[in-house]
Amino acid sequence: MKRKLVFYTAFNTFLSNKLTRRPKSGRPHPATTTEWTKKRLDIWRRFTLKSILNQDYKDFIYVLLLNPKLRLITDPLLPKLEDDRIIYSYEDEPLIRGLQEYDELVMALLDSDDMYSHDAGTLMMNCPGPWMYFKGGYALDMKRWRLYPYNTRGSGPFYAQLLPGNKLTHFNRTKHKPCHEDILKFKSVRLSNGKFCVGIHGRNTSSTMRMPHIGKKNLNLKILKEFGISMEV
Repeated sequence: MKRKLVFYTAFNTFLSNKLTRRPKSGRPHPATTTEWTKKRLDIWRRFTLKSILNQDYKDFIYVLLLNPKLRLITDPLLPKLEDDRIIYSYEDEPLIRGLQEYDELVMALLDSDDMYSHDAGTLMMNCPGPWMYFKGGYALDMKRWRLYPYNTRGSGPFYAQLLPGNKLTHFNRTKHKPCHEDILKFKSVRLSNGKFCVGIHGRNTSSTMRMPHIGKKNLNLKILKEFGISMEV
């Protein structure tokens, strides 16, 4: 039976209201601007992409879902990559046709400023499904290099879905159906703690930290290494 691991990120196809905090009327959403795109792609390249390329399980594809209406902004800023597992997708239909040839797909959503540990993909590929999730992990303050324990109680867990390849009809570009909070309503398998890391930075207004950070530098470095991240990124 052929099973394929598919990581995917709704990069600028999901226009979060939290990102704007009620912007003034007439102002463009940040995710539609060159400034936001440039800064977020830098975070994605330095953190999120590194964590995916650091996976122990190598037989994956990683799809960056892009808004075709913003192509003139996005195209010049996208990193030029030689790894054919990384796919920039403005239109999903050709990609979906290829994925439908697999017996099963593990569809793992990941935001463009978050990370998975090196063994997260292996855990997902070995899970019987149909839904699986990670509840406890870490958060990284990307400016101050502070690492925190993180519980997804308020934001909903990181999750993946196991489904037959011929049932894939679209990518979840808007993160609405389902959303993170819906996963606990389904028949879901909870996977190990410590396998994801949320990115905290200037434009991320949906995550706030109330717990003390992990103060030991050596421990911070050891944990970040699990995500393929070093202090020199």
